[in-house]
Amino acid sequence: MNPSNLKESETVELKESFKDDALKTLCAFANTKGGSLFVGVKDDSTLLGGSISDEKQQQIINKIVNQLNIQPGVVLHEQSGNEFLEIKVSKSSYPVNLRGRFYKRIGNTTRELSLEEQKTLLLKDVPWDSQVREGITFDNLATNLTTPIAIRAYENIHGASPESLDEEDFFEHLGLIKGGKITNAALLMFGDNQSPSFPFAKVRIGRFKGESTIVADHTIGRTLINQLQESERVIKTLLNKRYRITGKSFQREEVWEYPLEAIREAILNALVHRDYHINNAHIEIKIFDDHILISSPGSLPEGISVDQLKKSHPSVRRNPLIAETLFRAGYIEQFGTGTLRMKETLRKAGHPDPEFSEEENRFTVRFDAAPEPVDLDSLDLNERQLKAVELAREGEIQASDLHENYPEVNRKTITRDLTELVEQELFEKTGKGKGTRYHLRFKR
Repeated sequence: MNPSNLKESETVELKESFKDDALKTLCAFANTKGGSLFVGVKDDSTLLGGSISDEKQQQIINKIVNQLNIQPGVVLHEQSGNEFLEIKVSKSSYPVNLRGRFYKRIGNTTRELSLEEQKTLLLKDVPWDSQVREGITFDNLATNLTTPIAIRAYENIHGASPESLDEEDFFEHLGLIKGGKITNAALLMFGDNQSPSFPFAKVRIGRFKGESTIVADHTIGRTLINQLQESERVIKTLLNKRYRITGKSFQREEVWEYPLEAIREAILNALVHRDYHINNAHIEIKIFDDHILISSPGSLPEGISVDQLKKSHPSVRRNPLIAETLFRAGYIEQFGTGTLRMKETLRKAGHPDPEFSEEENRFTVRFDAAPEPVDLDSLDLNERQLKAVELAREGEIQASDLHENYPEVNRKTITRDLTELVEQELFEKTGKGKGTRYHLRFKR
């Protein structure tokens, strides 16, 4: 290993010698992402010089084990006759402290945790929604089971209406009461006055003109289901819509600026999966002239990445009680499929695929507006291809959709028409065989 390539970062620290601040760094590594501490290396990545004896190495290992209760990996490196020590620490599965103090790594610095951050760290293995609320009783819940979420959840579990159900048994069956104590999930979903308990658990919706001029601003609180339903209502007042006449029934049909199903799915995902440990931030929905951003506090939970969201992926539930209750009530169709449904719904409506990103401890979904209608007169296309472009304005199509309009034309000819549209970069092709679909290409 060449020490000149070493630069301090979130997972790398350089020390000339092993002193008390080195223990703080290792503690921070264990509480963050793990990392390597290099002893005998100066800040400018040059070596201090000399050798490190076996006895000195063992002293360092003993100090780490005794002070931090973790087992490091130690590797002795040599460069031009000079030795330096690499001390490797993995991310710990439990909070690590140094004499009762906790540290974490932020960039290339080590920082002591505040009392609130310590509390979050100590409870990190207990999902937020499963934690119990002291001083909150069953009387604080809307427990008459007349709320739609309660009725639907009960019917899903028992196959009957909850006419004679003991209310407390119902909540215990769902895991919303533990040892007679109310959980955060119960209060957030069924609390009759939960806002004072969770002032941060809200949705803020803004409509912008340009990039910074706010023309509408709404903050929605109360129960989780109220946040979902009221957010949908408010967003509909801020979006444009048009009408189209369906070909078969001649009924007038609403066509929204963005597909409401995709927006609802994104809001539901934010409510279910946001990090409720972060108690100074809301879910934010920002509606711009050409795109929508739906952002929630917290990065993705461990075990899932942004790239995985674009394809079939495992379900990683940060708030399992909330997720399970909403699944029982029918709000969640199937775990791990929400982002794929967004993608499918947007494509059918003629929109680009959603974009997912993580930044500054927030997770954001971006929906882009549908492209401007294609100027058919400017394209050197045959009649069938013009029809295909027209059909694709309303969403993705298959060869069979075009063939229905030209039943007298050979299917191979229809496929060739669509292939030429792909070659001209007007269409994008997905799938294979009978599952092949075509949609308009989008450029930003």
